[in-house]
Amino acid sequence: MEQEELLRILRSINSPRHLQIHAQLLARGLASSPRLLQALVFAALSVSAAPSYSPRRHAAAAAAATVAHNTLIDRLAGRSGRGCFPEAAFGAYGAMRDAGVGPNGFTFTFLLRACEALRRLPPCGCVHGQIVRCGFGSDVVVQNALLNVYYKCGDPGDPWAARKVFDGMPKKDVVSWNSMLGVYMASNNAVAGIELFEVMPEGNVVSWNTVVAGFTRIGATMAARFVFDRIPIKDDFSWNLMISGYATNGYVEAARSLFDKMDCKDVVSWTTMVSAYAKIGDIESAKVLFDQMPVKNLVSWNAMIAAYNHKSRYGEAVRTFQQMMIEGGFMPDEATLVSVASACTQLRSSEYCSWLSSYISKSNTHTTVALGNALIDMFAKCGQVGRARSIFRKMKTRSNITWTTMISGFAYNGRFREALLIYKEMCGQGVEPDDAVFIAALVACARGGLLRRGRRIFKQMVEHYGIVPRMEHYRCMVDLFGRTGKLQEAVRFIEKMPLKPGAVIWVTLLSSCIAHGDAELTEYVSAKIVEIEPFNPGFQVLVSNCSALKERWGSVMDAH
Repeated sequence: MEQEELLRILRSINSPRHLQIHAQLLARGLASSPRLLQALVFAALSVSAAPSYSPRRHAAAAAAATVAHNTLIDRLAGRSGRGCFPEAAFGAYGAMRDAGVGPNGFTFTFLLRACEALRRLPPCGCVHGQIVRCGFGSDVVVQNALLNVYYKCGDPGDPWAARKVFDGMPKKDVVSWNSMLGVYMASNNAVAGIELFEVMPEGNVVSWNTVVAGFTRIGATMAARFVFDRIPIKDDFSWNLMISGYATNGYVEAARSLFDKMDCKDVVSWTTMVSAYAKIGDIESAKVLFDQMPVKNLVSWNAMIAAYNHKSRYGEAVRTFQQMMIEGGFMPDEATLVSVASACTQLRSSEYCSWLSSYISKSNTHTTVALGNALIDMFAKCGQVGRARSIFRKMKTRSNITWTTMISGFAYNGRFREALLIYKEMCGQGVEPDDAVFIAALVACARGGLLRRGRRIFKQMVEHYGIVPRMEHYRCMVDLFGRTGKLQEAVRFIEKMPLKPGAVIWVTLLSSCIAHGDAELTEYVSAKIVEIEPFNPGFQVLVSNCSALKERWGSVMDAH
């Protein structure tokens, strides 16, 4: 039904029965516009206020008005951070009470969701007061929601606000006990959790699984296994929890042993084991299991692609993606495309880059920030910095990683001044750069021999943005001084560093000393490297080569 038609119907309603029908219709998700919701609320108020209705019809109108207001509050409270306007939801509740419309349990569960979005305790206390005042203090569903919100909005890891609600509940069901148990386990308070678990009047498989999950989260796999073995009736989730717990904590063989004992393995079980083998670098075992899977889903394919990337087998990662598209028939998600873009980046293949870009364009895939960052890096590393910049310009939302990747992309392709223009643009837009952005900018300065710009950017980082330089920032500055022939200044810079310089800093300078033919400083820097890392074979070879080079320099000087 068209929006304008729905508006016409709502504006013509003069019967509570009609109102109730349309309110239910809209409440089931057909209201896609605030205009419809507003019209619904006005219709509810107009018919519920009419004096000529019988008590029964008044009740019907009042119920419809509650549904209308709840629909508006629900929509404003939003879900998962999308389309969420919590303050407006509280305002809508205030308007509901001012209009004399009574709330129900749903009203408060929606308001508690708005509290969760704010992540602050005071609004929880206000809603809690309304719950008690309106007679819902004994509603177990509302109380369960209240318990969870107090935990999520309280101090991280502090379960006591939730426990206070739990202890004050006049009625508790198994969901109440499981919720409190989950709070303890999520806050890593396993002792209190297991104490509560042991006194539960009635548990279910969710209770057992919550304890297993809590123990595996803190790495207590032996305790988790002890509880797992006690579960009277295990479901697939129980098995997968324990297998995943072993795998996550590095006990892959224990995970495999339990996996082999499962009577009915599902796609989650198989994928967990594929990921477990991939994590320890055993690609062959991961591939064997992957090929044996009776049913694969997108997560399974993603796990195998990521496994190949993890072992630097990038060609196989791309071919697995192609196989997924042909055999699996799955639409790739962000994780898939980011992994494939990463593989193409490492392969430095323009052909693969163009193929992946063409697929994304033809499939109208939404370019998220993570995917955009991966594509910028891919094109830049494959020498197509113009295409990288095109993606950068099209991105409506950028993170610090986006800016860093674009700056690094220009620098990688020798376009150092353009790299610094991106940095300047970032600062000009009021985006606060992080320490990684400055590393990228300083690398561009060093490789481009832009000494004055590098000094200015380093000073800006420290004095304007208050970022404490890391060793990598100092190394970039030493590289900058060295490449521009300021060798003595580089030595003074190193000796004044607040951090103790490591061998890598001196090795960075050593390459510049050799490039500029400064034999005396080469000897001094070589001695510093040996002093710091006397037993590093790589540095020993480097210093030895420098000594041989010094002898050749001496021969040249004698010849003259």
